Amino acid sequence: MTYHEPTIASILRLLAEEHQGSVDERTLLDQVLTRRPSSAKNPYATIRDRLRWDGLTLGWLRLSRTQLIPLRIALQDLTFRCQPRDCDLMDGLLPVVHLQPFAGLRAYDCLVQDTDGELLPLLGIEQEEFRHPSLPAVDLRAWYERTGFSPGDSIIVTVIRAQPVTMRLEHEPCTALRNDAVQAQDTELIDAIVERVRRSQVALVPCDEIVLPIFATASWRTTYPGTPWQYLVLNDRRLHLVDDIFLTTQHLPVLSLFGHDEVFEAPPQSEQALHAVDAALLAEIDALQKELRYARQHDAEAGLWSGQIQRASARFGRFEHTEPGQHGLLGGLDDALYDGIWELDDPWLGEEYEPDPARLVDTHTYTLEEIQERLFAILPPRDVERLREARPEEAEVIVASHLNRLLVQAPELFPRIDHIAPVDYVDHAVTAFDDDEDWHEAWDDDADDEESDLYDDPDDEFEDQTTLAALDQSSDLIGQFYDYLREMGKRDTTARVRSRALYVYAEFLATFYGRTLAEGDYATLDECLFFYYPQSSAHTSERQVRELCTAIKQLYAFLKERGVIFDNRFAEALWRRRDQAARVIALYERIPDDSPGSEVLVTNLFFPYIE
Repeated sequence: MTYHEPTIASILRLLAEEHQGSVDERTLLDQVLTRRPSSAKNPYATIRDRLRWDGLTLGWLRLSRTQLIPLRIALQDLTFRCQPRDCDLMDGLLPVVHLQPFAGLRAYDCLVQDTDGELLPLLGIEQEEFRHPSLPAVDLRAWYERTGFSPGDSIIVTVIRAQPVTMRLEHEPCTALRNDAVQAQDTELIDAIVERVRRSQVALVPCDEIVLPIFATASWRTTYPGTPWQYLVLNDRRLHLVDDIFLTTQHLPVLSLFGHDEVFEAPPQSEQALHAVDAALLAEIDALQKELRYARQHDAEAGLWSGQIQRASARFGRFEHTEPGQHGLLGGLDDALYDGIWELDDPWLGEEYEPDPARLVDTHTYTLEEIQERLFAILPPRDVERLREARPEEAEVIVASHLNRLLVQAPELFPRIDHIAPVDYVDHAVTAFDDDEDWHEAWDDDADDEESDLYDDPDDEFEDQTTLAALDQSSDLIGQFYDYLREMGKRDTTARVRSRALYVYAEFLATFYGRTLAEGDYATLDECLFFYYPQSSAHTSERQVRELCTAIKQLYAFLKERGVIFDNRFAEALWRRRDQAARVIALYERIPDDSPGSEVLVTNLFFPYIE
């Protein structure tokens, strides 16, 4: 690069000033290459990396896998609401986290002014002798007094200028709040947050990657604002707000590292409120059960099954929702694959990438918890799931396959990379598509040499050779199905994800019935979809169960075409009930663990498998 040649970063910043709306990613990449040609084998990779890791600082906000928009366009004239806590009023402050992610997560360089245009001072952490948990914050002591601000009142914030980000504060008394006008907005916002978090590639997602795209494309982005997104998250059982700025749908051990000096805390609910929530959920569950009974009876009369409910998986008791894979051979493999769909065809590091030499030196001594957290934040989700369940020998193989990437993004981990804390159970997520020879060698060595109690327990599932044989045969069928999809012109990503989804049912049949996929039927598939699958993974979603139903339907159509089976009507029948399966998962997620009626709700939801 010559002295005057523009950098990728400078070109992206310039393009962010030129574009006046959303743009296709490929178009943006081509525009960068037009101004800075590259002879690299994959010239798009480096630009994608800059957009992936530094997009917001370079002026770009990602709306979807293929669409981006200049950040200034997304922020201009945007309105949102803040509701200061009582302690904020006493301190005369508005913590900056109330303004996030619109004020930015990486730097607090926004300007805040009142309706008269007077700038309000920003207090940073360095401006006090002892750290105050609310800092950094906007000093609103005089503004609170001048406006007569009272507990329960709100602040309506408008971004009046996007560069630099300038926000105007307006006081709204609690008596002026129009709840009816924002109910639909609140529902749309929280549902969109849940869906985006579920589809994210990391366990803890920064809120700017979730909230900003939703506001940028919402029809209400410049209208009367609804409830602050933080309070919507705190009151939704499907989500967790961590350290005020991270979002997750998972119950993670790493969450215990946070929780200190947080501004946003979940409000306590009265017992009466909890009973009201339970009653509403129970009514929805009863309505769904009525539909399930009708569908099963109708299919029995059509000759698709005998009508006899199977309960083999129910004998194992309730699955622990917080420990995916504990009761099965493959665990949460399919979920990680679904979450990582877009990264399979997208390289992480380009040929032109050059690490910053300053990042290669780190004298900090990391604890095991810090190392685990750092690794889980960097590695792809599918490998995070494998790493959670791996023995030390297996963990070394998994991490070794990402050494180049870790060297660039986290070189400080290398001195302690062999000290990753192992977990107590084994990852058996080895499929027909895992081609890493080292992984298979490590697996084979463990199978030959392991002398632990795992193999001595007479009740252990892996001692059952019937189970292993059935799973092997199902894996072969899935491999044939994958080849068939590729022959039919399906993209490798589609064929791979759809094939691996089938391991949910393959594991279920092998573990509880000693059967192969070729021996599947209506009763076992109903049990899998409406009892086993909703409880077998920490982050199963409605979208994933619909995908599973589609994969199963296509598999059995393929098996019938090849003469392996003679009747695939049961798979088609369960595919038609995919929306019912999705509703079971949605309702299960809404059942709070601390609810006084949680056991009754679970029993009714999974009837007749739990009686």
